[in-house]
Amino acid sequence: MTAKPPLLGTAREWAVDLGVATAVGVFFGLVGPFGSYFNGTPASRVLHFVVCFWVGCLIFGTLIRLSLAGARRVNAPVWPALAVAVLAGGGLLSVFVGWLGTLLWPDLKRVLTPADWYSQSLVLSAPVLAFMVVRRVLRKPVPPPPAPVEIGAAPVDQASDVLCLRMEDHYVRVHTATGSRLVAGPFERVIAGLGDLEGMRVHRSWWVARAAVAGVVVDGRNLRLALRGDLSAPVSRASVARLREAGWLAAGD
Repeated sequence: MTAKPPLLGTAREWAVDLGVATAVGVFFGLVGPFGSYFNGTPASRVLHFVVCFWVGCLIFGTLIRLSLAGARRVNAPVWPALAVAVLAGGGLLSVFVGWLGTLLWPDLKRVLTPADWYSQSLVLSAPVLAFMVVRRVLRKPVPPPPAPVEIGAAPVDQASDVLCLRMEDHYVRVHTATGSRLVAGPFERVIAGLGDLEGMRVHRSWWVARAAVAGVVVDGRNLRLALRGDLSAPVSRASVARLREAGWLAAGD
C-alpha cells in the first residue's frame, strides 16, 4: 500500500514555498510598490514585505492545501474551492498586513482603508499564489511503484518453475515458462527463497537455473546463456571461471 502524502504538505514543500515568498518579499521591499517606496528605509521595507509574505505563505498554503484535499475527496472541481481559499486568505492576510504596516508607519492609518489593504494583499500575493497553485494543480501525479509480492505467493510460482531471476531496481523479475512477474527484493533474499533449486548467479543482476540453460552464445569476448522460453542472460567475466568449473561452459567457451 502506498502511503498518502501529509494533508498539509511535507517540510520540503513548505521550505520551497517560504523560499519563494522570501525572494518575492525582498524584491517588493526594494521596489516599493503602491507608493511604499517612500515608507522608511529599504531595510524596513524589506523586513515588512518578507514578514508579510511569510505570513501569507502560511495562510494561503494551508487554505490551498485544505481546499484541494476537500475538493478531491468529494470529487468536486478544484477551481471554485481554490477561489474561495484565495478570497478568504486575502481577508486574513490583509488584517495582518494592515496591522504591521500601521505599526511601522502610523501615518498609513489616515491613507489606506481596509479595502485598500485587502486589494493590495491579493495583488502582491499573486506571484506566490500562482507558484503554489501551479505546483499542486498542474503537476502530474507520480504513479505508485508496482506492489511488492513475495515469491511463492501464487501456486504457479513454484521454485521448480523458475528459469531465471533479473534484478530491476528494488524489485526482482521472476521468469518462468508461463511468463514473468515482479517480486520484492533484495536480490539475495529472493535467490535464497528458491531453496535447493540448482542454479548460479551469472551476473550482478542475473541468476539462472541450471535446467533452463539451452546453450551458450559467444559474441567476441562476451558470453550469454541461451535459456528456454527465448530468454538469454549475460555472463560477467568474473563468473566465467565458476561456470566452467561447474560444467556449465565448455573449455572453449
